[in-house]
Amino acid sequence: MTKATQFHKDTVAMNEALVLSSLRQQELVGLTEELNAKLRREIIERKLAEATLHESDERYRALFEMGPVAIYSCNASGVIQNFNRRCVELWGRQPTAGDKDERFSGAVKMFWLDGGYMSHDQCPMADVLSGKIPEARDVEVHVERPDGTRITVLKNIRPLKNQRGEITGAINSFFDVTERRAAQDAVRASEARFRMLFEFIDEGFCTLEKLDTRAGEPSDFRYLSANAGFEKQTGVGGVVGKTVREAFPEEPQEWFDTYDAVMATGEPIRFERDLASQGRTLELFAFRFEDEAVLKVGVIFLDVSLRRHHEEQQELLLNEMDHRIKNLFAIVGGMVTLSARSATTPKELAQTIQGRLGALASAHQLIRPGHSVAPATKRETTLGELIRQVLSPYADPAGTGDSARTEIYGPEIAVGAEAATNIALVVHELATNAAKYGALSVSGGRVRISWVVAKGRLTLSWEEKGGPVITAPPKREGFGSVLARRSVNGGLWGDLAFHWYPNGLVVLISAETERLAR
Repeated sequence: MTKATQFHKDTVAMNEALVLSSLRQQELVGLTEELNAKLRREIIERKLAEATLHESDERYRALFEMGPVAIYSCNASGVIQNFNRRCVELWGRQPTAGDKDERFSGAVKMFWLDGGYMSHDQCPMADVLSGKIPEARDVEVHVERPDGTRITVLKNIRPLKNQRGEITGAINSFFDVTERRAAQDAVRASEARFRMLFEFIDEGFCTLEKLDTRAGEPSDFRYLSANAGFEKQTGVGGVVGKTVREAFPEEPQEWFDTYDAVMATGEPIRFERDLASQGRTLELFAFRFEDEAVLKVGVIFLDVSLRRHHEEQQELLLNEMDHRIKNLFAIVGGMVTLSARSATTPKELAQTIQGRLGALASAHQLIRPGHSVAPATKRETTLGELIRQVLSPYADPAGTGDSARTEIYGPEIAVGAEAATNIALVVHELATNAAKYGALSVSGGRVRISWVVAKGRLTLSWEEKGGPVITAPPKREGFGSVLARRSVNGGLWGDLAFHWYPNGLVVLISAETERLAR
């Protein structure tokens, strides 16, 4: 091969190598550009991720710091790692994160709700980190601040674990419940006071709920609660769960109308009403209140039967006094007339009138109301003594020679102050009517009073003889008869009956002897 041929081959080979080298260089440049582009994208993505992470961390930090709940974390040894601003506010101090002396809690002191001291290594955080308890839910403790003030906090603690299930730390979130606890304590104290008042007051108290009734049906209420005073004041117990109509089936519609008005208007009503089925009079105060978002009616009441009785007695006695004053002149006139018929001289007439007026004054003193401003002196009396003294003005006390115009006999029975007043009023009214219209209004007329006792009951008879003929009973009952009936029915809880026979009036009175001793 000639040198020229060899040179040509070498030149061709060199050119081929240059071409391959150029191609490879272009490939390397393309690869490099591709790698550079990928690297730029990764850098951009990493920066975006870092920015996002930073933004997320900022949001978390803002939430961590600005939230209303106090949050802190501890490592497995209990050393405080992180805490937010709310922790500092509630603890009243700022601990040093990572300080080995700051363990389990940043509070100066802690106490159980019963006031017992709680050491840091026995607090709920220590129990969770040690595995003694899996977590702490809604645990309330007292926290004492450096200034000595105490607050109540509600804690929730959960452990942090690694992939092997080992506890690596714990997070405690807690918040101040001092005001809520104080409100709960106040409510409990109020409920305790209410319960004590509810159970021990003499007044009756009950709560009612209105029942749903169909249109046209009468309304009704169910008893939700009733205190011990309820039975004492009404005489009926065991009403809780029953309706008013079940507990008191005989009571009128007015009761339900009153409760309906309170429920509808919300205006409280104070009223007085007879509990007819129990023979009592109640003074009541009904009001509406809301309990558990349900409207209910509360009723406070007191049995005022005795007071009503005394008021009626007082009114009756006042009316009787007015009636007696009006009749006094008629009675005195009748006495003068009767005395004048038998008196032979003015002196004898004066003595007769003076004697009868003195006896009338004694009877008036006896039948005064038993209640006065000054305490009355207690004096025992019997039924016979009482009747004799009341009738003494009509039985010739001056000794004019006229035979006794009254006959009184029966067993001696002790009479109490209240019964004595009522009996004296009845006998006095019967005698007054007899002196004005009956047997004692004419000479020769007589009144016979007798009584017997059988099986614990007194039966007394008033019989008039020798008086004007009775042609018919009175068309209406006069005040004297009303007074007598009320005194027997209301004062003695007895019975009284008038029998208008042509030859004279007969009055029958019966009452329990037990009532006479009062």
